[in-house]
Amino acid sequence: MKLVSVLSAALICFAFSACAPPNDSPVTESAPQPEVSTPATPAQTETAAPSSNVLSSHYVDAASALAADDLKKAKVSLTALASESTGDLKTLAQAAADTSDLAAMREKFKALSDLATTMELPPDHAVAICPMYNNNRGGKWVQKKGTLANPYFGSQMLTCGVLVN
Repeated sequence: MKLVSVLSAALICFAFSACAPPNDSPVTESAPQPEVSTPATPAQTETAAPSSNVLSSHYVDAASALAADDLKKAKVSLTALASESTGDLKTLAQAAADTSDLAAMREKFKALSDLATTMELPPDHAVAICPMYNNNRGGKWVQKKGTLANPYFGSQMLTCGVLVN
């Protein structure tokens, strides 16, 4: 039992240390942003029908845009998601699209992501979680499997988190 406790504590410490922000230089709004999007495949470009439980590619595009600190592209993707959706998904996507700055959009995106992570995922996509977001309460999102692209911290801590499925 002691071994399990020690291993658990070590794993938690490792997760938080992997997510520590870089100490080299602060990010400014005018700094060039890393490219985090990948070329779209036919499966990614298809969108879910409003009554479908399959997560739309517009959500994934919005997450990628937030990871790249691109407010304009995220707003376009979230507006498209809202226009093709119904119910809570539509309401949450529109609320995120209606924000005017990255911090507010990321806060609204978390509520949208809480719903999105319960939906059927497109092929080659997974749920990721950043344990440091929201004062260490964590934040989940859906992204293409591979290199992490954290929509909550963007270029400040782009790879903070872990894929959980």
